[in-house]
Amino acid sequence: MLSRIANNLYWAGRNLERIEHIARFVPVNFFASLDGPKEADEASMLKKLNAMAGSVSPELELNEGDVLVDLAFDLKNPSSVSSCITLARENCRGARDLLSTELWESVNKLFHYTQTFDQDLYRESSMHEFMVNAKQLVAVCKYQADSTMVKNQVWSTLKLGLLLERAFQVSRIISIIHTEMQRETENWDLYVQYECINLLKSLEAFDMNRKFYRKPVNAERAMEFLVFNENFPRSMAFCMKEVCMYLSNLSLDEKGKKLSVRMHAENLKNELVFGSVDDFMGDIPAYINDVQSKIALIHRLLNEHYFA
Repeated sequence: MLSRIANNLYWAGRNLERIEHIARFVPVNFFASLDGPKEADEASMLKKLNAMAGSVSPELELNEGDVLVDLAFDLKNPSSVSSCITLARENCRGARDLLSTELWESVNKLFHYTQTFDQDLYRESSMHEFMVNAKQLVAVCKYQADSTMVKNQVWSTLKLGLLLERAFQVSRIISIIHTEMQRETENWDLYVQYECINLLKSLEAFDMNRKFYRKPVNAERAMEFLVFNENFPRSMAFCMKEVCMYLSNLSLDEKGKKLSVRMHAENLKNELVFGSVDDFMGDIPAYINDVQSKIALIHRLLNEHYFA
């Protein structure tokens, strides 16, 4: 497979996965702020949404309507829904001959839905509808990829991008929510539990977390579930196990220069699968920064040794 085509498939997976996380994070945190504790004010909510959009400038004066619209429609922002689907569609176009018709049509349906949605209606009353439908249309794209494509190098490259992006987005969302947990508040324990619930719901993990532990939600169990549980599909440990599997499927260890990609991926997987939540809770920002740096290194090595 040509490196250019592999690069398109890899980025198609990453961009589709990114849409899903944005489309889930925005309504969860927006609506939670409406009936949360007093510390969960509009400023806190907008700060989280702005961080999800890729901006962390503390000096920025945030406007609710502008932040919500930018996350949905700003084509200049690589973290907006419209930008991601535009890029994903172009990625798929670059590998069109290798994709199933069903997958291509699903990507096109998502693209046209986001491009034709009334922005005024979105701003007034339909943010939830837009985000939920975008998330569901991404799920259809993933279903078509899994159910209509041959499980070969094309499919493995698409899935590699998807799972690596998921691991990265999980780490980002943990970092964003954890930053808010550090606020000095009058009812700190209540606020931390509120943010833990938001964290789990932002990754569709709330219900399964409760069923897995059979205990009330708290920070330690939430973090352990999302970082170290190798059997939960949205945990970082699970994602890296899958990344290693797809790297193996792509035979990226056949040449010496490519061994480093799998080596770094396997090392990160082992850290997450055999890691301790106690070590994680000891310094969450440092742990997350380390994981993100290693994911970025894997991405760079893929670009240098496989996509170049």
